[in-house]
Amino acid sequence: MDTCSILGDDMSDLRQASSYLQPDDFSYADYVGQHGKQELATRLNAVRLARAKALLSPLQRQLLKLIPALFQVHQQGLPGYDGPFCPQGIAGFRIDDQVQDILSDLGLPPSQEQAGLPALEGVYTMGSSGSFGQNRFSDLDIWLVHHVQLGNYELQQLRQKADLISQWLAQFQLEANFYLVHPQQFTTRLDDDAPDRAMGHEHSGTAQRWLLLEEFYRSHICLAGKMIAWWPDARPAEGLLLLGDVHQHLASEYLGAALWQLYKGLEAPHKALLKVLLLEAYAADGQSLELVSDRLWQRTEAGDFSAGNDPYFILYEFIEGYLTDLGDTRRLELIRRCFYLKCGVRLTAHQPVVDWRYYKLKSLVQEWGWDEPLLRTLDAAERWHAGQLSWFNKQLNELMIRSYKTLLKFAASHQLSSDMRIDELGMLTRKLHTYFSGDSDQLVRFNLLWSQGVGEQRLRIVRDNSWSLLRMDSDIDLDGELLYQGKSLAAVLCWACINSVATAQTRWFHERADTLHHDRRVQQLVRRVLPLLPQTEVKVSKEDLCHPWFFRQVMFVLNLQEDPTAQWLGQEMMVDRLNANVLSLGRSRQNMLATIDILSINNWGEFHIHQYTGELALLQALTYVAPGLKRSKEPVQLNVLSYSSRLNAQLAHTVQNYLEQAARLSQHSKTATTLMQPLQIGKRRFGLFYKTTGLVWQDLSDARSLFQQLVKGHMVSLPRPELPNEPLATLPEAIQHYATRGVTQYFIRQDGLDLDVFVLDEHNQQQHFLQKNSDISEMVKRISHQFVFNEHHTSGSHFNMPQFFRLERVDGELTLSPFGVARREFNREF
Repeated sequence: MDTCSILGDDMSDLRQASSYLQPDDFSYADYVGQHGKQELATRLNAVRLARAKALLSPLQRQLLKLIPALFQVHQQGLPGYDGPFCPQGIAGFRIDDQVQDILSDLGLPPSQEQAGLPALEGVYTMGSSGSFGQNRFSDLDIWLVHHVQLGNYELQQLRQKADLISQWLAQFQLEANFYLVHPQQFTTRLDDDAPDRAMGHEHSGTAQRWLLLEEFYRSHICLAGKMIAWWPDARPAEGLLLLGDVHQHLASEYLGAALWQLYKGLEAPHKALLKVLLLEAYAADGQSLELVSDRLWQRTEAGDFSAGNDPYFILYEFIEGYLTDLGDTRRLELIRRCFYLKCGVRLTAHQPVVDWRYYKLKSLVQEWGWDEPLLRTLDAAERWHAGQLSWFNKQLNELMIRSYKTLLKFAASHQLSSDMRIDELGMLTRKLHTYFSGDSDQLVRFNLLWSQGVGEQRLRIVRDNSWSLLRMDSDIDLDGELLYQGKSLAAVLCWACINSVATAQTRWFHERADTLHHDRRVQQLVRRVLPLLPQTEVKVSKEDLCHPWFFRQVMFVLNLQEDPTAQWLGQEMMVDRLNANVLSLGRSRQNMLATIDILSINNWGEFHIHQYTGELALLQALTYVAPGLKRSKEPVQLNVLSYSSRLNAQLAHTVQNYLEQAARLSQHSKTATTLMQPLQIGKRRFGLFYKTTGLVWQDLSDARSLFQQLVKGHMVSLPRPELPNEPLATLPEAIQHYATRGVTQYFIRQDGLDLDVFVLDEHNQQQHFLQKNSDISEMVKRISHQFVFNEHHTSGSHFNMPQFFRLERVDGELTLSPFGVARREFNREF
């Protein structure tokens, strides 16, 4: 079937592009010889642009055509205008009447072009646009290749304009991300701190260069400006733009690129897995490396403009060939599913008009031997429930980590070290550690992938060796489908809440004596928890990742798994009237607090769940949260919810007071003194000691005079006593404040030609040594690379890279600052 016959009547652009590119009696060898590779690339660009438009709505097509015009002129009344000083103009571009009509239709003033040196060499899309990978959820990644002589102020103006245009397009449901690209960015080492070149949420910084360029070459579409000279052995010519030779690649970049793809995989693991496996295939190819862009050009020169000559499809071909040679059918099957789902073509759905990819994809599925039930499951991906998504996420994560290990071994065997900036290497590994740590106390949000929502109408809790969460099709469904398993009831409930599996309308059930019962108390608790959680993704900045973690939110849930108040026979009114201590109640001194479950959210974007039980639960819970409260630079959201049968208000009020005092006293503790607070639990008396290193407690039942002093004054400040569990007391106060369990930290001071080094390991065990004739930058680089290439990583520790801090004396005080990160980048989202 002719390619264009399946596109509908409005696809004349694609029909025209295909018709003159595929004559029956035309020799493409003659064609190339006569008109040259530049003309051939121009024709391919026309096909790609038509394919991209074919998958857009009529309005989005008009907006796509309008984008270059908005950078061609800079005038008041047009989107992107924010003052008169922004550079404008695109090389060789002119605004036509069709653009003026689009402006008029949108109620915008006509454009008025001005003469002058164009600020941009060209405007290009890259990525999935116009390829198999484009679907209705795809955004536009647009490169603005600017003139080589633009300075930082002019680039800043362009960046502001691009941001405004992006915001304007968003109101029409067209997501566009703009990137400023220096024409020598891939051939010359540039200032990485310039606008759009430092690593950020959407920019890979020094993590990848030639691999990014190769992806651009194989996938770009020129919207305006100079044609990209991306074919092999390209030479300078009028109207061409050369960005570099992708065959002069750096093998050392594989590691940084793999880390970057893992990072991008936190948002889109199905796309990242395809790219990281392509890296693995490239690495395995060795010196005779053939690139996707090479194969794409070979087919273009052979006159192939079919759906098979597509960058995304050829990418899949590369991976398929690599995995087939390995005999790795498991990974190949998962890659096929990722590729199919990324395309967004649903073969089992009724489609009155099918797009240009339909028949190629259908033939692929037949080759793969997929049956109808599998296709229907994949086509229903937008309605997958949490169990299906969790399983698929797990498979993707396992495969990405496997590919990363393979690339790491490749880099080590070739004695390759990363050319990444050390601070960017640290940022990526720290962010990846927050997701891949494998910490059993961490609650990880799964990726929704293609699903449009995972809220369940009914959920059931089952307790066996662990706690299980099941979805139910009906109120009498005794089987159900497993969604999640946790080591506590709180873990199961909080996981359901942070992943939006539980909603305010969800009905909860538990099984007793082979009968299902509606659990209204759990339902009420969940309804109280949901409004307290972040409604959007937790934002994490560079400053957050390069500093020790601290809490942004702490939630205590009391007596969820064990409830002493259920057997208490007293009167709550009397407890209030006598202002009695619910932690030591009545003549029997009964403690009404048996369990505390803590849900915490830190500035690294991590969710953790901890449980403390027994008489010492409150002491242990306060000791756990005190350091994270102390390090916080802003007020922490503190919530206490009680699940008790009785005394809910009294228990919540008491624990809330101690939690708020812990936050306040931790912030005010000093090195020279220790704040002490009394606490009666059951029949025992305790003292809470707040110090610079956190909180410790002691049983003071035998220290009657000290306890009486504490009771009279409620709080005293004493010269720092000798207390157990204080390994950090000999460190400088500045280091004590930064000390964090779970990560190795280096505190380094340059002392002339020598380095004064303090080291705290993951358990806060300390070392102190003097490194003779050393430079701090070289030391940090050496330790970082030793960590990355360490073959003895335990499970989950691949990315737990050390943190480095520079020690300096300022006005006589010892101060700390993260090594290598410019302060102006602190607020950049990562």
